[in-house]
Amino acid sequence: MPSDPSSIVAALRDAEEAFGGYRSGATYEADLEPDDPEITQLRKACRLLEASRTLRANDGYHTSVIEMSFAAIERTLEWYVLVQSTDTVGDFQSHRYAYDRAAALGLFSQSLCDELYQMHSDNRSAAYYRDTVATAEQADALFHLAVEIHEYTVQHLQYSHECRCSQTH
Repeated sequence: MPSDPSSIVAALRDAEEAFGGYRSGATYEADLEPDDPEITQLRKACRLLEASRTLRANDGYHTSVIEMSFAAIERTLEWYVLVQSTDTVGDFQSHRYAYDRAAALGLFSQSLCDELYQMHSDNRSAAYYRDTVATAEQADALFHLAVEIHEYTVQHLQYSHECRCSQTH
């Protein structure tokens, strides 16, 4: 049986401790509100879009832009559901839930939400896990879709005062 490298074991313990919050407390990302799940989801989407903008400006990182764009879409839909219902963050146990609830609550038609979920289902894992290589065209198109969904949803709910995207681009 191999001996586990002590540096990896120590790094794992540090990571477990950090995620458990057992050290000296937590330092949160700017503009995230740990006590307000609705606003946290909205601003996580904003941060993901901003990170994607940064990576795109640095010529590449297509796989990361795709991953963050899918995550931004999902955070945006989750935010919408949290604002429009009595659902909690704990209700989002599958990727499909956010899409179905957004349709049920009238953000988009069920047909569009099904297409969005199918896009996620068919392409996220392909870009992330399989032996394909993400392209600039894929990253650009998905980023554009994420921005369109985010901006539409923010305007639909009239929450531009809480969105941080306009402060960064």
